[in-house]
Amino acid sequence: MKIVIMGAGAVGSYYGGVFKRNGIDVTLINRGKHHEAIINNGLNIRSFWGDYNVDVNASNKTSNLGTFDVVFLTTKLYSNQEAIKQLSNLCSDKTIIITIQNGVSSYEELSKFFDSANIIPAATYIEAEIISPGTILQKGSSVVIEIGEIDGNFSERLNNIKNKLSFEELEINISKDIKASLWKKMISVGAFGTIMTSFRSSFGEIISSMYGEEVLRGTMNEILEIGKLDGVNLNDVDIDKVVHGLKEESDSITSSMQQDLTNSKPLEIDNILGHVVVLSKKYNYPTPFSTTLVSSLQKFKEG
Repeated sequence: MKIVIMGAGAVGSYYGGVFKRNGIDVTLINRGKHHEAIINNGLNIRSFWGDYNVDVNASNKTSNLGTFDVVFLTTKLYSNQEAIKQLSNLCSDKTIIITIQNGVSSYEELSKFFDSANIIPAATYIEAEIISPGTILQKGSSVVIEIGEIDGNFSERLNNIKNKLSFEELEINISKDIKASLWKKMISVGAFGTIMTSFRSSFGEIISSMYGEEVLRGTMNEILEIGKLDGVNLNDVDIDKVVHGLKEESDSITSSMQQDLTNSKPLEIDNILGHVVVLSKKYNYPTPFSTTLVSSLQKFKEG
């Protein structure tokens, strides 16, 4: 299985490091100082499962690499327009594109340009950051990718991906309802990630503040209700359990959006919680917590 990871920042580079360490043929597409460091010194991974360096293929171009069996699309959502143009260089008519991005609708955008039969939506749960060019720090005792067919059916290709690409340091699960999986991630990460960014605070600081947990729960409930209005089956979501689980992992929780704000990079706010606010207008359902959070970050979204 020949794999390319498009937009290999913190998350994509971690995947690439795991794949390479376990003998998978993988290429990273990235740029800037992170790319240069990988080319010159290899990719350093510091993780729950140990620290290691791998000599992994990396490129800042897609034009001369040929096609791949599987593309992991891990670019920021605001880079999709540029990324989609380059994806055609990497894909044959049989290439599987796995979209591992924030939000709930990136696979729909991608299907405007590629055969939807070749697209597998995915949700990932990982705490990772680039602590210096070429070095990824992963936190927490689990890294999970959930994959699923858009129509909800089981397929042999899902099982094949799970069997070939699951390792101790990266668990791949098959979702029976990937749309629900994406919304469940939005309820969790879309809420706390945006709040951490808006508040310029750690998760622990938010929870221990006077009204922090109220804001968290209020935002989560708004996302939950909008998802239901959008036709997604979220009846098994228990906000109490979600919050309890987050509290248990409090020390390892990070927010990529908060990291982008700190580094004066563009924010994905319009495609994450902003998408929820847009849908709230469509369904005429009030979302005061979400609307306030999105508004608080608007002037920073261009970087």
